Amino acid sequence: MAQLTVYIDEGTLKKIEKAAIGEGASISKWVKRKLTEVLESRWPRDYFQLFGSLSGERLRRPDSLPLKDDARRERI
Repeated sequence: MAQLTVYIDEGTLKKIEKAAIGEGASISKWVKRKLTEVLESRWPRDYFQLFGSLSGERLRRPDSLPLKDDARRERI
């Protein structure tokens, strides 16, 4: 596996260390996982759990507006 050297400021390093510890991973594994997440084309974690999570009367689909109120289109 290839190695990569990255230069970052101390503040960012502290945040990375804290995040890696919070996820129970080494810094290398945490950074690799985050880079992979950014570079792969996929949905964010828990994305599909959002569907149906909102409810209420204010979220109903509005009634369609009558077409007679539309602006006339210019013919080309």
